[in-house]
Amino acid sequence: MKLEDFGTFVIFAAIYAASTLGLPKLLFLAYHIEIGVIPTAFVAIFGLPAVFGLTLGQFIAGIGFQVTPIAMLSPAISFIGLVVVYYSRKFNTFAGCIVYIVITSLWLSYMLPIVSGTPPAVAAYSAFAGQSIAVIVGYIGYILVVRRISQRTTETAPKH
Repeated sequence: MKLEDFGTFVIFAAIYAASTLGLPKLLFLAYHIEIGVIPTAFVAIFGLPAVFGLTLGQFIAGIGFQVTPIAMLSPAISFIGLVVVYYSRKFNTFAGCIVYIVITSLWLSYMLPIVSGTPPAVAAYSAFAGQSIAVIVGYIGYILVVRRISQRTTETAPKH
C-alpha cells in the first residue's frame, strides 16, 4: 500500500467502525443490518486500501460489541469476501458481491447460534437477508457512482 492510499484506508475503516458503533442498529429478525457493510461494492473502485480499511473497521467494531474469540474471526472471513469483490471487479462486481454475501452469511449462520444462542434456521435466514440487503443497497450506490464517472468521462472526452 502506498502512502497516498492511507486516506482511503482510514476513511473506509472509519465508515465501518463509526457506522456500526455510532448509528442505531437496523434489526431484521435475529440479525441487525450493518450499515458498515453497505460500502462493500465500493471496494471495486477504491481497491485494496478499502479492503483493508473495512476489515480494520470491522475489527474495531467487533471489539466494541463482542469480545468472544469466535466473533473476532469475523473480520478475517469478511476480508476473504472483500478480496473476492476486489478481484471480481475486472469481470463482474455484482458476482463478487454475491460471493461476499454467501461467504459472510455462511459464517454468520455458524457464529450467531454459538455467540447469541439464536436458533440455527433463524440465524441462517436472518444473516442471509441482512447481508443481502446491506450489500445490494451498496451495490446500487456503486452503480450510480460508476455511471456518473463514465458520464463525466464521456462529457470531457475530446470530440472529433
